[in-house]
Amino acid sequence: MSEPLLIHIHVPKCAGTTVENHLHAELGENGFWAPGKRTRKFPLGWFGRKYNATPRAAVKDIRAISGHFVGRSVEDMFPDRRIVRSIILREPEALLLSYYNYRMMRYMTRGQNAYGFSLFLRATRQNFITHFLLERWLELPWIQLIHMRDEQKAALLDEIMASVDHVAHIGETDQLVGTISEELGISPLAQRRNTAEANQQMTGWKILRAGEISEADRIELKARTNLDRYLWRRWVLKDGAPFRPEPARRFVQTEIVRPRYQCERRLARMFG
Repeated sequence: MSEPLLIHIHVPKCAGTTVENHLHAELGENGFWAPGKRTRKFPLGWFGRKYNATPRAAVKDIRAISGHFVGRSVEDMFPDRRIVRSIILREPEALLLSYYNYRMMRYMTRGQNAYGFSLFLRATRQNFITHFLLERWLELPWIQLIHMRDEQKAALLDEIMASVDHVAHIGETDQLVGTISEELGISPLAQRRNTAEANQQMTGWKILRAGEISEADRIELKARTNLDRYLWRRWVLKDGAPFRPEPARRFVQTEIVRPRYQCERRLARMFG
């Protein structure tokens, strides 16, 4: 049997830093590859492939790949390897709250300013997890995403997840690390990285909890996560119910106005 190549699909705020640091520590610079951005000159959404496809090490030495920009086409570079895919997912509303707190603390460590959850929510892409997977892993360009119906996106989510060997929710991170480490023949013990508690100690930021957001933001949050909730129910909770589109705001409408909120966000973090 050919040597396995592990590809961990690193969804933001789903313990991916813990997984990647473990793989890097065990496999070294040549054995672990985290591809960077393809370009910084143009928006990545214009392109299919988002990652820089030139690894630092020889392809034959690479045993694991992970990162925010990795796409499925990376597997074509390893035609003779047995591909093992893994992913960690998180309840979508909890993920967005975690992402908000993380970004505020990151700004504060850079001497910038925090801003409200409402602005963050409106500046963040609708169905954040879904579109991350479709854009980064399936490498679909933005122009294609805006022309797709939610039913088509749900079908593609099912295609993605059916091809993943190891699916875990964030509370099962240690078990997943143990499983993929066994595949690679390395130590199963990983040190937690990039945790909210560690970042909070550095910044003094008060973590925003679900019960503290406004009713209007709670409604907005639910309206923006219907596909993400389907992904969570179907592939983590193992709920076999088919996808049912909700009368939520269309993706294209939120994308048209999102640049306005992104500008407001930039000004808020720079000037308060």
